[in-house]
Amino acid sequence: HGNKQKSGRGNIMSLFSKKKKLIVGGCSYTDNYARQEKIEEFPLWGELLADKLDMEFINLGECGFGNKAIYRTITERCLIEKNVGLVVAMWSEHQRVSLHLDIKDEMLNQNPWRCFHPERIIKDADWHDKFYKPPARNPKKQGLKYDVSKMCCDAHINSIKTGTLETLSYMHALQSVITVPVLQTQGCKPLMGLVEHIQQIQYEEFCKHIINSPYIDTIEKSFVGWPIDKRIGGYCMDDLLQDDHRISEEDTHPNAKGHKIMAEAIYDAYAKIYS
Repeated sequence: HGNKQKSGRGNIMSLFSKKKKLIVGGCSYTDNYARQEKIEEFPLWGELLADKLDMEFINLGECGFGNKAIYRTITERCLIEKNVGLVVAMWSEHQRVSLHLDIKDEMLNQNPWRCFHPERIIKDADWHDKFYKPPARNPKKQGLKYDVSKMCCDAHINSIKTGTLETLSYMHALQSVITVPVLQTQGCKPLMGLVEHIQQIQYEEFCKHIINSPYIDTIEKSFVGWPIDKRIGGYCMDDLLQDDHRISEEDTHPNAKGHKIMAEAIYDAYAKIYS
């Protein structure tokens, strides 16, 4: 399931297909997460939507992708594809960092994007400290992701405000540059899960930044669930999922039922806006 046609020149057969194409982008809510976790696979929401619309399915989703990577991969693919019928962006956590590496020629088949949530990287590394005593070094505190994460956290450059406004700019830009029908939605929760009382405070700040942004009245038409959070009258796809729509109690990614629910919500929006 979830046939992945990579960006670049694209699949030659895809370029000359007579069917209209459905291009989707996102993170693990869009990618074939079950395949990555080596559990039983199921139809993805993008596949189900493509079947409903009788379109060819092109899945650009990647587990862990940040919103800069989602925006870039979608817009760049749309520049080379012909006969596109619909584009759907399912956005990820707003504070994820997306780094595009300068890949050498011999590494061209590797994904050039390195995406991660700085606060999550730091918290995970700190937790692993208890397993290492000097002179042993905690490997979680080495490498590109940790170095960039520490810099971001120390300098407060991955704030909720920064991440929210940057993501809103991608949302507005996407609907502005894509000339074919386009839909957007927030997939996972936009902020990293924390203890409840801290999360409440953070989401109040998040909602304030949306309301006070210049984008508040410009995105609604193309966005399923705008303005994203239930506190201000919106929702994300994760809000539609009940316990039995998730892989497990520990792994809250959508299962087969969850992907079906997301596909139906996006299809209903498409039918309402474009039919």
